[in-house]
Amino acid sequence: MIIVNRDKAEQIVRERLRIEREPELAALDIAHLKTLEEGGDPSEVVENKKFLRAITEIELRDFSLVELESLTLERLVVLRPQV
Repeated sequence: MIIVNRDKAEQIVRERLRIEREPELAALDIAHLKTLEEGGDPSEVVENKKFLRAITEIELRDFSLVELESLTLERLVVLRPQV
């Protein structure tokens, strides 16, 4: 019988999400700077950056172990209104 450590599984998922979000945050940093240079309103970019930073703090207990295994940043972004 295989026993899965739920806390360890969640920790692994959070680390994977951190790695997945790095290029997204870098792209948003560039978009933020361009928006500021052009005199635009960066509030949408700022909100997206805040969301990506907070994504590793969401409650993962609502996901089954099978869902955790396949959970991606893209999936969480789709679930954003519910997160």
